[in-house]
Amino acid sequence: METRANYALIGLFTLAVITAGFLFVYWFSGGQNANSRYTYKVAFTGSVSGLGPGSLVTFNGIRVGEVRAVSFDPENPRLVIATIDISRDVQIRKDTRALLDVQIVSGVGSVALVGGSVDSQVVKPCPDPDCTIRAERSDFQDILESARNVARRANEVAEKLTVIIDQNQAAIDDTIQNINRFSKALGDNSDGVNRFLSSVGPAADQVKALAGSLDGIAREIDAKQVRDIVANADKFTAALGNSSANVQKTVDNVASITAKINKASDQVEGVLKAVQSFLGSTNGQGAVDAITQAANSIRQLAQNLDKRTAEITAGLNRFTGSGLGEVRNLTVDSQRTLGEINRTLRSINQNPQQFIFGAKPSIPQFNGRQ
Repeated sequence: METRANYALIGLFTLAVITAGFLFVYWFSGGQNANSRYTYKVAFTGSVSGLGPGSLVTFNGIRVGEVRAVSFDPENPRLVIATIDISRDVQIRKDTRALLDVQIVSGVGSVALVGGSVDSQVVKPCPDPDCTIRAERSDFQDILESARNVARRANEVAEKLTVIIDQNQAAIDDTIQNINRFSKALGDNSDGVNRFLSSVGPAADQVKALAGSLDGIAREIDAKQVRDIVANADKFTAALGNSSANVQKTVDNVASITAKINKASDQVEGVLKAVQSFLGSTNGQGAVDAITQAANSIRQLAQNLDKRTAEITAGLNRFTGSGLGEVRNLTVDSQRTLGEINRTLRSINQNPQQFIFGAKPSIPQFNGRQ
């Protein structure tokens, strides 16, 4: 009897342990009365890497439940629906925010519920149709998205660089060879480089001394004199601008004089031809001296005219106001002189012998009946 009683006690103890184990597992797995927890759904946009059944649910950093299931939204495949069970003590309101919180080191994800004002409306749990909470993008999701974009752009840049390198392989090889030659030449002339670097210090000292001297000179300059010079330059510029019409008129007169000189040169050429014809005659030898003197006179007259024209050109940069009147007088005199030259040249062209031997006396005519 005692042996059978021991077997019975052992069996009862074993059953008690197994029952306690089941109860512990049931308690540890969250198997509680349906009235002890609320069920909500959280809709995520994008990737929910690290989130799965059994993941933690926190409210303001405190664990309040866990994720029961993760699935796609049948109406919108872009949405991921996480079904969560949380404690009845937690009140989910309209302004409560849901985020995906991922541990960077371990990569384990969890649902983080944040905030909610007292005045906001309470969200009823499932099976109420409005029990879904729209999750916001978390910092981790933004980082992942940015990393993907950076990786994609880096890949594009790498592909473009590969194409550029392939297309310019010869130029790159030449550049590398030039760098090698330059470095070799630099190594061969290391002594000269050292001398150059050693001379940089004294040169810098000289530049510093020169800068000090320039600073002293700048301080010695009278600011009032500089202002006076600038004011005078402004006055001169204004006067020159006011006299622009007179300057243009003077330039036009000079151009007219030049045109007349060119015309006179053509007449001189005709005179020279007539003189050459005359010199071919029997009386030409005696007229050489007279023609030479006339040519010298004309040359001297042209030189004087050149001097006067040069004076006109030089005076254009100095005259203002009264100087224009002098230029006008000079222009009138030049025109008068050119008129005299033109008349003289026409007279010579019409009768060269008269220019050499003088005007013929008028011969009186007598009537034959005398």
